[in-house]
Amino acid sequence: NINLSQFVKQEYSGESQVNWQQLEQALRYAGRFLDDVLDYNSEKHPLPQQKATSLNSRRIGVGFTGFGDMLVKLGYKYDSEEAISFTDKLFDRIKNIVYQASCALAGEKGTFPAYDQEKHLKSPFIQGLSPETRQQIAERGLRNAALLTVPPVGSGSVLAGTSSGIEPIFSLSYVRKSKSLSKGEFHVYHPLVHDYLQRKGLESTAKLPEIFVTAHQIDPEFRVRMQATIQRHIDHAISSTLNLPREITPEEVGRIYLRAWQLGCKGITVYREGSREGILLTEKEALAARRGTRAPRPRPQVTRGKTFKMKTEMGNMYVTVNEDERGMFELFANLGKSGSSAMAFTEAIGRLISLALRSGVKPTAIIDELSLIRGLRPVIQTDGVVVFSVPDAIAKAMEAYLRGGQQLALLDEVGARHASPLVGTAPALALRETTSNGHQQQRGTELCPHCGGLLIFTNGCYVCNDCGFSECD
Repeated sequence: NINLSQFVKQEYSGESQVNWQQLEQALRYAGRFLDDVLDYNSEKHPLPQQKATSLNSRRIGVGFTGFGDMLVKLGYKYDSEEAISFTDKLFDRIKNIVYQASCALAGEKGTFPAYDQEKHLKSPFIQGLSPETRQQIAERGLRNAALLTVPPVGSGSVLAGTSSGIEPIFSLSYVRKSKSLSKGEFHVYHPLVHDYLQRKGLESTAKLPEIFVTAHQIDPEFRVRMQATIQRHIDHAISSTLNLPREITPEEVGRIYLRAWQLGCKGITVYREGSREGILLTEKEALAARRGTRAPRPRPQVTRGKTFKMKTEMGNMYVTVNEDERGMFELFANLGKSGSSAMAFTEAIGRLISLALRSGVKPTAIIDELSLIRGLRPVIQTDGVVVFSVPDAIAKAMEAYLRGGQQLALLDEVGARHASPLVGTAPALALRETTSNGHQQQRGTELCPHCGGLLIFTNGCYVCNDCGFSECD
């Protein structure tokens, strides 16, 4: 990727201009470099078909970043007609330079194998090149089938200290979160903003000129126009994200996609503020997050729900899941007698789950946390579902509710298909007789608490043939 912000002379002045001498040299070097990379990597493709396809067309992608910073240095406000006009001329000249460089490489090394001069010269994109460039293509051909792109370059732009791709400055300052460094949050000025403040001796971003416009201040329609202007001069697709406010409606997003298609964009990406937690926050978002916790939504007078009867190692448990108009809302879990320790901790789990649901935590996140927590003895339900513990039973009840509420049946009696051949087929009453060591001969199909294998009743004890576990040890 070529950092366009580095090719500006006399920046921040009324006489600033593009340093075309250096930019043209960089563009020609980039085309040659990427063409060499194709040959260098030709033997590294996993499949021979990939190698053949790569070398048959010799596609490369001279990319760009730092465009937003470049406009600021040149004195253009991103969302202005002057910026649109300048951008059209900038990328028109860039595409002709890169295509002429490919012509020179074709004269030096030969055209790409799939090159068909007659068809190529008739393509709409080639017709948009300058007469001089088209003449060179007619005389020498092209080394590469396609040459220009704007790839995803978010992390690379952070590393380079510049605005990303063709996008405007994201924010004048922001809070970046990191889980890999000792400090969790970092307050960061955009590098260009920091540089300008130092050069001009300013102490606050409030005194910056209006050319420092940020992504959230630009009308989405104008962002689409800017991308479409650049797309006319890029033969591959463009990666660019439109930052939208939190309150944007689906209808407005639909109009953005339609407008992008109408203007000839090959693709468009939108990001609604707050739709993905985390990595990068504007200063306003970070301040709001630190001011306090989210209050749980109030309980309505009437709710609707279902109750699930589960069998656990501690006995029968009843899980009631209720919902309001926004989805799963609260959960009650009852286990054992009122006043018992089992009832107390089960009720506490239910209350905490209800508080989380009313505070906006996704049910799936709660299910993920509770699922497969193991107790002393797993219990199989009649439908084959294995309940490993009380928390796991609650998770499975929530999951069943989300699936549509199919009742999870109890395993009251073990069918013949679950009986161990070592137990035999004696009547149920006889099977429940207590042996001399105090263990019941048959309590239902159960799983080994160590490995999850089937427990077999033999020689007066429940044992696991898979790992050797025995209740009598």
